[in-house]
Amino acid sequence: MPKHPAKIELSAGTRGRDSELVGHRGELRQLAGDTLLYAVTAALVRLATFLLTPLHTNFLHPAALGEVSYLFALLAFVNVVLTLGWESAYMRFAVEQQERGTVFAYAWATMGAHGVLLCGLGWILAPRIAPLMRLEVLGAEGVRAAVAMAFLDALAVVPYAELRLRRSLVWYAVLRLVNVGVLVLATVLFVVFWGWGAGGVLWAGVAASVSTALGTIPVVVRVFRWRWRAALYGEMLRYALPTVPAALASIALHVLDRPLLMLLSDASSVGIYQANYRLALPMVLMVSVFEYAWRPFFLQRMQRADAPGLFARVFWYWNLGAAFVFVMLTLWMPLVVRLPLGRGFLIHPAYWEGLGVVPVVAAGYALFGIYVFAAAAAHIRKKTERLAMAMVLAGAVNVGLLVGLVPRWGYMGAAWATVGAYAVAAGAMVWMGRRLYPIPYPWGRVAGVWGGALVVAALGYGADPLGRVAWTLLMVGLLWGAWRLGRRWV
Repeated sequence: MPKHPAKIELSAGTRGRDSELVGHRGELRQLAGDTLLYAVTAALVRLATFLLTPLHTNFLHPAALGEVSYLFALLAFVNVVLTLGWESAYMRFAVEQQERGTVFAYAWATMGAHGVLLCGLGWILAPRIAPLMRLEVLGAEGVRAAVAMAFLDALAVVPYAELRLRRSLVWYAVLRLVNVGVLVLATVLFVVFWGWGAGGVLWAGVAASVSTALGTIPVVVRVFRWRWRAALYGEMLRYALPTVPAALASIALHVLDRPLLMLLSDASSVGIYQANYRLALPMVLMVSVFEYAWRPFFLQRMQRADAPGLFARVFWYWNLGAAFVFVMLTLWMPLVVRLPLGRGFLIHPAYWEGLGVVPVVAAGYALFGIYVFAAAAAHIRKKTERLAMAMVLAGAVNVGLLVGLVPRWGYMGAAWATVGAYAVAAGAMVWMGRRLYPIPYPWGRVAGVWGGALVVAALGYGADPLGRVAWTLLMVGLLWGAWRLGRRWV
């Protein structure tokens, strides 16, 4: 009999723990690699579409460009109604069903049939819809182009989800880049050379959507397998439909501040707010591209015994990265916008008074990232109605804060309302998630990291460039130390 059995058990437990941590690190590197590819793809897509801005402003008069922007904003809501939550339903059920092709067929065919019905109706009624939408420049042609775009984009949603689940990330990236490449070339052809005006912008979008729909045909052919199982279809439908109000509330949460700011303030405030809001793009991208990689990651691992610990580690590392991005935006964006860019600047000096919006919006999106993490519990347990509850609650808080803060603080009130709304969404989802799928999030350590980030950002915000360098190095050191310590935490 061993003399020290307790020590032997401890040694064996330590070895098991070390083996688990090594396995976690490999999976974390995989998740980081997937996120990086999504980030690069998203950045290239954003850059290409940004380069179309000079073309739009030089070839379209303001009223025409305004109608185009208005239609694209409405398309975000239309796409939610068309997809009806079937993307989420497919990803959730595909990971646990042996008949994956049948699950794919239900999701893709339902969205296709629904799209034919609604978009066909929109195409027929376009001459009546256009006057109701006050489309004086685009008219019925604009409605029909938007309807066609929405239908084609809906057809690609489930194949995109399949590529994400199978980690066919190169194919996914190629389809996205081909889409934006066709968009740019078609816009130049239709607007510059053929002189189609605002309609040309929309039909260029249709051409890009056609390229994506065609590119996803091989996915459909490979995966689609029809076999009617009423019980499975009903279960998928019950999962999908509650995500629709959550998605609509989420979109409203992201864009409602602009129209309410216009109503409660003036156009100048909206312009300053929007210009500086866009400067928080690095944090927005960090949340959005991570969400693309995160959902298939947790769905494929949710049944494992070590999954909660793995998810907690992902949460820890994500917060380290988010804290770094927040500090960099706070310290350096006020200087970056003042660097000469050709004959001008990144944004015109008339907008610089609103630079205080940047760190506030960045903090809000960091909170939204916490919501994204916590929402995993609702997807895992198929309680998607909880998503709707959290987002509707956050939307109501957003409206209340906007009404209360904007008359006093103007666009800064709108920025703080965003933070408040995202905090409510994150808090509500974390609270509900604890009862659905408990994850041992390291809240104390995360609070310590964010406390340090807020202190560095506050003290370094008004410093000279050399002082900002010193504060940046301090933050890097703090995060490096936290990362080293956190490598042993589960």
